[in-house]
Amino acid sequence: MKKLLSLSFMFIAFAANAQIKVTKTETKPVLIGKVGTPTLSTVEITKTGDLVVFKYQNDNKPQVAEFKTFSFKDIDGALEGFYGVINEGLTNLPKEDIKIELPNETVLLQFTKAMNIASVKMKVSYNNGSEGGVTVWLTKRQIDKLFGKLQN
Repeated sequence: MKKLLSLSFMFIAFAANAQIKVTKTETKPVLIGKVGTPTLSTVEITKTGDLVVFKYQNDNKPQVAEFKTFSFKDIDGALEGFYGVINEGLTNLPKEDIKIELPNETVLLQFTKAMNIASVKMKVSYNNGSEGGVTVWLTKRQIDKLFGKLQN
């Protein structure tokens, strides 16, 4: 009886230890750039490995602090290419919106010029049918800061 009790106790002890699993911690995202205030009109870009994530406050619902994201892999300079398309649009305003298709989302870049200041807005729609969102209008200086081209 003692042996059975000791054996069952050891089994429970080994089973309890088997429930603990040690895993590697994931790398933390690196902030590339951020514009806006902590509570209003925030847009930020982070990068984890080769995954680039845009996080923005949905301007479709400015009264609610609803944040949306879209992402893509930075392969073959995709992030620099995205910056280049936006920068080119701010310099030479296109007549039509620019459509960028990502693996899970579609981003529509809308450009405007008011009081001699060019701005861009990103309208995001998700390929899975869920509700997308829109960023606030961003100037060239804000885009440069967002993409890490300016400090402060």
